[in-house]
Amino acid sequence: MTAPVRFTVWSDFLCPWCYVAAARLEAVRREAGDALRVEWKSFLLRAVPEERPMHRFRAYTESWLRPARAEPATRFAIWSGDNPPPTHSMPSAIAGKVAASFGEDAFDRFHLALMHAYFAESRDISDRAEILDVAAGCGLDAETFAARLDGRSAELEAAVLADHKDALGRGIAAVPTVVVDGEHILSGALQTAQYLKILTRLAS
Repeated sequence: MTAPVRFTVWSDFLCPWCYVAAARLEAVRREAGDALRVEWKSFLLRAVPEERPMHRFRAYTESWLRPARAEPATRFAIWSGDNPPPTHSMPSAIAGKVAASFGEDAFDRFHLALMHAYFAESRDISDRAEILDVAAGCGLDAETFAARLDGRSAELEAAVLADHKDALGRGIAAVPTVVVDGEHILSGALQTAQYLKILTRLAS
């Protein structure tokens, strides 16, 4: 049996184009089945907490209309309401590691749901309560999720930082970036058809 093609993806939950890539790669994964393995790794666009004035952040979110037009499987909205923006990338990255501990399918559901909460629903996904609410909405046990989030925070933060350091060591400076079978580097959010073409060529 031929080994599956492996896509290793460096991504940040706060990156709009990573949301586009996640939606497209989910479509590829559904079509490819066992021929593809997707592994998600953390890249920290906002490595440290930073307060951002609401008027500046709201203006920034107008730029999300471009990825919204690019990928109909995603949903983006200009930031609304009084929720503050996420302070930094680490909380959502750690939450992603927790979700992965429930299994691949659980991570896939949580990954897209947390991005949707941020980009479509104007929710602060650096906030613990918001993270737990999204986890529960994905069918993950909120009490277990919270226990892992709290009890393994130092270990998971170290894993996130190791992912980020690994990316920098490979010369990766922007996301999304996909490394195919450990050697072919794909930068940016490719079209679904492009991912499928690459997968088909390598799997044959």
